[in-house]
Amino acid sequence: MKQVQNFHSNLAKRRKALHLTQEQLAARMNVSPQAVSKWEKASYPDAEQLPKLAAALDIPLDALFGIRQQAEDTDPVQTVSGAVQAAAPEERPALIARLFYALICAYDPSAEGVTGRLRSSYEHETYAGLHTDREIALQRLNSDLRYCMYLEKPEGGAAAYLRDEDRIVRLLTTLADVDAIRMVKYMAGSCRNKLFLPEKLAERLHIPEKKVQSVMNRLDRFGIVWRMGADFGGDVPVIMYGYTHNPALAMLLVLAQSVCNYLQNFDTKVDAYKFGTFQDRTTGNPDSVPQVSAWDADTI
Repeated sequence: MKQVQNFHSNLAKRRKALHLTQEQLAARMNVSPQAVSKWEKASYPDAEQLPKLAAALDIPLDALFGIRQQAEDTDPVQTVSGAVQAAAPEERPALIARLFYALICAYDPSAEGVTGRLRSSYEHETYAGLHTDREIALQRLNSDLRYCMYLEKPEGGAAAYLRDEDRIVRLLTTLADVDAIRMVKYMAGSCRNKLFLPEKLAERLHIPEKKVQSVMNRLDRFGIVWRMGADFGGDVPVIMYGYTHNPALAMLLVLAQSVCNYLQNFDTKVDAYKFGTFQDRTTGNPDSVPQVSAWDADTI
């Protein structure tokens, strides 16, 4: 009798853990929602449906019947993957924000056993921050624009990844021009696969055409735009540009705005590091800065 109760409760518990409704599980099983409701209360699926049910719930069949502890076999990656897949596309951004916030909170020693949950609103611009010797993470919590980033710090430090300093300087120098920022915002504000003519960009943004062409040439070298020629019957092909909608560039600009705003308010900030982000942990000295000595006994 205990095993019967385990099956029904385990089925309902597992479905809810994956954030599946009875209707969604029924759709995966190609049965009616009423059938799923009955399985969670009193009845059983047909024998041939049991393996399909276990697969739909991503759980071993014997764990579903309570023969062994489910926790021993639960893969957290599969659980998260199942939750994201089960969520409707329009619900996924909020789910990702909640999951990332919970991950940052999990590093806080004072929050042991407590699941971090986003507040519904924040009065000021607020961030969640994480900095250890192995990773850094940052999440903006305000609902007008949420983002999250995670950087795993290599043992040798992240400095080795910055191999082409001259190219980085060229990119930042290009983006330091307000006209370049305006051009990027305009192109990124357009739909996918739209093509742009330099003379039309110059006309719409009130930027000299020579300046537009110069910026486009730079963006083309970085792979931020791509160039193509069109034959409109003239002697020389007309050059047009497509914007790549580079996600790294979008994040770079958003992060730049956050840096300008000064990251001041934090809702969960975990600082547990000695080594800098670009410092080599294998050879670096985390205590290289001398500490202030104690007061001498005769000091007033």
